[in-house]
Amino acid sequence: MKKILFVHTEYTETGGEDIAVKNEINFLKNHYEVETLIFNNSLKISIKDLFWFVLNNNKESVKELKIKLFNFDPDYIYVHNLWFKGSLGILKYINKNQFKVILKMHNFRYFCTKSYLSNRHLQNNDMCLACGMQKKTIGIFNKYFTDSLAKSVLVTYFGHKYFKILKNGNFKILTLTNHHKSFLIELGFEESRLYVLPNPSPKLEKILDTGNSQTKQIVYAGRISKEKGIIELLQTWNKLETKEHKLIIIGDGPACNEVKGIIENIESIVLMGYRENQDVIKIISESKAVVTTTKLYEGQPTLLSESSALGVPSIFPNSGGIAEFFYSDYEYIFKQFDYEDLLAKLQQIIDINDLREVGKKNKNYILEFLDENKLLTRFEKILGASNEK
Repeated sequence: MKKILFVHTEYTETGGEDIAVKNEINFLKNHYEVETLIFNNSLKISIKDLFWFVLNNNKESVKELKIKLFNFDPDYIYVHNLWFKGSLGILKYINKNQFKVILKMHNFRYFCTKSYLSNRHLQNNDMCLACGMQKKTIGIFNKYFTDSLAKSVLVTYFGHKYFKILKNGNFKILTLTNHHKSFLIELGFEESRLYVLPNPSPKLEKILDTGNSQTKQIVYAGRISKEKGIIELLQTWNKLETKEHKLIIIGDGPACNEVKGIIENIESIVLMGYRENQDVIKIISESKAVVTTTKLYEGQPTLLSESSALGVPSIFPNSGGIAEFFYSDYEYIFKQFDYEDLLAKLQQIIDINDLREVGKKNKNYILEFLDENKLLTRFEKILGASNEK
């Protein structure tokens, strides 16, 4: 049995990427001998320590890697997030020593200080590509990383070095969508090194199709923050012709107080706050549709995939690669930042009494698209390609 070493740095607050990595580890354990090297970013690290970690390439992480390599002797190294405890030192070491390496990109930190290609205040309603495409460093002077000039300098330095190693390295690079792959090609990456491999979603097969299109509620579930377009969603909802339907908001985040102020006198919007995943699944299963209004280039929308598996339609923007997880003529996609179009799609969903056929098509498509056997076959081909030097 082939052996794979996973290398990943967990985020300060557990997010979608950490969950995706854990899912993929569990998925591949059924087919390979898997070992992990997991780092964790501390909440309490000082700016002095952060400088030391980044500029010194965290030699301790490289030592830990060498021990794992000696004891486990993997056939392949599978790299995910390295910011910041994992460090560039690991990437430099494995690239220099010609290990068989595959690296999955979950976001855009290799050239964007914020990692998700947005400007500081999102006031222009467009994506910010300046640092990557135009080689600018506006992220530093605008303090894009945690409103800190010093930390923004560090992240930009890390991203610049990371990008250079990625572009000139000899390992294979995985993206979640064709959109992300095309982005890298535009940045000058060799297409022969790039592969698309979505994250496995092991729970999808276990989700029962209980979608009820007769209910009169639409759900937003996610981070309550401005870059997710939550304020515009509320403003758009308030323009709907019918008030029979309710908008259920599930989640928490920095814009919660502003949301509470906006919806104070709007009876058709309910803010439920944070809920565990199983509770979110149950609420969605009892809903007519799910809506997301992100202003970002999203990677792989787990929530929308789960909604599809439930037989519940989704309304979402034509942003990044989201549409790749839906069938080709799916009609409830609005033009990003066009809130009149969002209004039209919401009204369209509300006016249709029975959406079960749409839900059924969504379910069939996502289960086929993320079929574990097919994902495994694609992964095995990528491993085979990584043997070719």
